[in-house]
Amino acid sequence: MNDATGMSRAEVLSSILSLELSQCQLTVCLASLQDVDQLPVFATLQLSDGLANEFRDVVRTVFKRFSGDLAEGELLLHAYEPGTTLDAHEIEHIHLPDHPAIAEQFASLSNVADIPVFQETEEFVSGLRFYVILVQPPQGEYVYCFRSYSAKKELRRSVLFAALFADGHFDRVSKPMFLFDQYLDCVSRGNDLFIFKKDAFQKIFRFFEMVRKVAKKTLATIRKAVPIENFDEFEKACEGHLQKLAKLNNIASKPYLKAVTMTDIKKVIRKFSLPVTVVKRNGKEMLLFDPKDRWSLLRLLDDDYLGSVMTGQNYEVRGKRVVQ
Repeated sequence: MNDATGMSRAEVLSSILSLELSQCQLTVCLASLQDVDQLPVFATLQLSDGLANEFRDVVRTVFKRFSGDLAEGELLLHAYEPGTTLDAHEIEHIHLPDHPAIAEQFASLSNVADIPVFQETEEFVSGLRFYVILVQPPQGEYVYCFRSYSAKKELRRSVLFAALFADGHFDRVSKPMFLFDQYLDCVSRGNDLFIFKKDAFQKIFRFFEMVRKVAKKTLATIRKAVPIENFDEFEKACEGHLQKLAKLNNIASKPYLKAVTMTDIKKVIRKFSLPVTVVKRNGKEMLLFDPKDRWSLLRLLDDDYLGSVMTGQNYEVRGKRVVQ
């Protein structure tokens, strides 16, 4: 798939990873989530030249690693799939116009001059969720480099305490001290976002909070598409469980859901000897949800069972990705 400039995803990623960082200006912003229903609040860090270079080196190291793997064909680039897992040699891509709930969470970074300078307050620090290294090339759009964060990395909130050696003796650090590391979780430029660490990406952009918000809509989609005899019981079992809601969200997004028939479903149940019961009510076949085995029906609907052409073995798979 190409972007508006005609570049492929791989070309867009390559152009980001090959930036000459020594020619770019850097700004670092902390992001605090002060209410789960609100957008993150940002604050810029005033950096010494030495600290700015430390952040530049972090970006350079991460970019160099992925750039080398991409050039050697060792890096696989996929479209984002919420239910899959990423290996170290895989990156996922998001076209941000298709995910406005993600894009709006950092839209305010486009006006860096309007972002206030960090001032330590209890509310802001306790809500720390991630930070962003903004890379500004001489020409072109900002590149946003995201890394997850928590208030526990602020040393005064950690169970550990820091001692600083100065003037011949140690003293406990009493001023605010933040810990940063050598990793990035995802990068974005324009309409493109590339995911390096999926669990951290989902934490940063509140994947599970979004899943919870659309839970009713997701369940309504499932109810309409799949005949489940005791659906109210099934719904109740899923509503309070984020992992089940995430799986339902994955199911509801699949194009096959509208086309699959009870005949198809029964074939899978028989082939894989699944513990899912089919009952008949008023002449209509329906699935029966078993509250003692709450995952089997979800796995069936998510098409988690496959047969190997090579070995003839049947498998339950997790985090599968459609072959394009």
